[in-house]
Amino acid sequence: MKNRYVQTSGLLGLLLLASPAFSQNYEQIAKQIVNTSAGVKPGELVMITGGQHTLPLMEAVAVEVARAGGQPNMLLNTDKVAHATSVEMPESAIQASKSNDWLLGADVLIQLPSVEDAKTVLAGTTPERQAKFAKVAAEAGLNKKLDAAKVRGVFVSYPSKSFAANQQMDYAGYEQMVWAGIGADYTAIATQAQQLKQLLATGKKVHITSPAGTDLTFQLAARPVFVDDGVLTAADQQEKLIYNRTAALPGGRVYGTNLETSATGRLVASPGTWNGKPFQGFKADFKGGQMANAKADVGNEDLQKYLATYDPSVMQLSYFSIGLNPAMKAQEQKGYNPATAAGMVLVGVGGNELQGGQNKAATSNGFPIANATVEVDGQVIVRNGQLVAPTTAKASPGGKKMQKSGSR
Repeated sequence: MKNRYVQTSGLLGLLLLASPAFSQNYEQIAKQIVNTSAGVKPGELVMITGGQHTLPLMEAVAVEVARAGGQPNMLLNTDKVAHATSVEMPESAIQASKSNDWLLGADVLIQLPSVEDAKTVLAGTTPERQAKFAKVAAEAGLNKKLDAAKVRGVFVSYPSKSFAANQQMDYAGYEQMVWAGIGADYTAIATQAQQLKQLLATGKKVHITSPAGTDLTFQLAARPVFVDDGVLTAADQQEKLIYNRTAALPGGRVYGTNLETSATGRLVASPGTWNGKPFQGFKADFKGGQMANAKADVGNEDLQKYLATYDPSVMQLSYFSIGLNPAMKAQEQKGYNPATAAGMVLVGVGGNELQGGQNKAATSNGFPIANATVEVDGQVIVRNGQLVAPTTAKASPGGKKMQKSGSR
């Protein structure tokens, strides 16, 4: 899970002809993104970024921004340009993206995936190059600038045929699920999220187990707990922390940071991808928050090169999330475990500054744990990958994200 605010190079103002897949109603989705999720207002500068494959929805979003009275600006990337930046650019020229200045000056960022086939884009890159990109981005101090800026963000998933093929998933079913996840009942998700947020905000100890062998414990530290329910209310837009001014589509997560030195036990992650390639059988031990004995059955060479490139802070357990979206479904053995899927548990290592933590590592990575059981101070909130409604926590009727209607 890389810092999603760091932009790759793009082609400004380029608009190419593209055909909507399966006659998807992009206008309807754009209305949801612009009016419901982002709450674009007249006169606001709206930065819209994405890859060539997302152009039909980017265009629809830009049109809807204009209809709402906003000022749309588009930044388009292609896999070929992304590959050139990642692999072919002289190492001496690697620096923080100057497009970040544009981002910081915008009122709204609406971001779609900038690449379609990550495996092809990253083919030939090295851990050293990736580390340098991460290092210059961290040194630019973007994290602190984002909290201080006024920008708010909506991050929109987009079905990728290349990704579905790489994961050996049926594209039609996968595409339908993504659109269903975007159109989920976010009022119900918000209610459940607020209950979990209250429990996590006041809790002290989290214990995660799974049938695959995870048995991990860490301490909470009275840190911010974030809710992503797909909508930025008027109150959200005034929040100081950038992640309180951020929503995703599909949305549906509650997430936060843990005490960085507290994790102990064993992590056995579900299959996934690493640099766009299969990553399976990951196991690691934790003691005093630090990861040790990390290895994978598939993808281990890339993992070990990565660990050898960075300092120990990238191996510190630092954040967690629980998925809440009932429309999103994992396909564990195919390496598709979306963090927003209801009951999906994810833990991460590395930098967590933007989430209110103290780990300043230049990068971070998340590991999904399917079919997990999660206890907070002995109370089960997820059992075998199924959400369990908290019995003691009660959502505040006037709390964040609860009053959807009439918030604008």
